[in-house]
Amino acid sequence: MTYILPITEVRKNIFALSEKVARTGEVIEVEKEGRRIVKIVPIHNDPAGKADYILTHILPKLAGAWKHVPPAEVAAEHTWARSVREKRYWKRHIFS
Repeated sequence: MTYILPITEVRKNIFALSEKVARTGEVIEVEKEGRRIVKIVPIHNDPAGKADYILTHILPKLAGAWKHVPPAEVAAEHTWARSVREKRYWKRHIFS
């Protein structure tokens, strides 16, 4: 359900309204001088849903991508990535 509220009421009750939107999932449209200028909507940040999507759609594609790569190339990639991480670590800790 969508509610339309004037901007002065939103300014007075922004914290309560944001909690209401996050809790119930309702949408609030803010009106100023008869025009709707802003919409407050909930952010759906569901870690379980993201993990399920990754496991069902992305991971099978990635797992198949490395199937035909020789082990020597995999080891070389791992060594390169490790050296990059170590360089960043030492650069941050020595010169800071």
